[in-house]
Amino acid sequence: MNKKLITLSGVVLALGLTGCANNDELNRNIADLNTKVDSLSMQVNKLSSDHAAMKAATKRSAADAAAAKEMAAEAAAEASKANERLDMVVSSYKK
Repeated sequence: MNKKLITLSGVVLALGLTGCANNDELNRNIADLNTKVDSLSMQVNKLSSDHAAMKAATKRSAADAAAAKEMAAEAAAEASKANERLDMVVSSYKK
């Protein structure tokens, strides 16, 4: 029984040391993952700034559209007044 326990302990110890022997590959994998995370972070930052720029442009466009709508309403009101004045002028002339 003691021999089996010592043999089992030796096997476990050997497997444990084998797992620790590949640190270089693990470090390379971690470095690759860090590079990928940094790349994704830069992409997210760029997309965030692009989104902010588009949001600002949309607000400016909405403000411009509202101003154009107001100007069109004012022009329509002025045209209506001009038509009323013309109708008054035309109605004052008799044949």
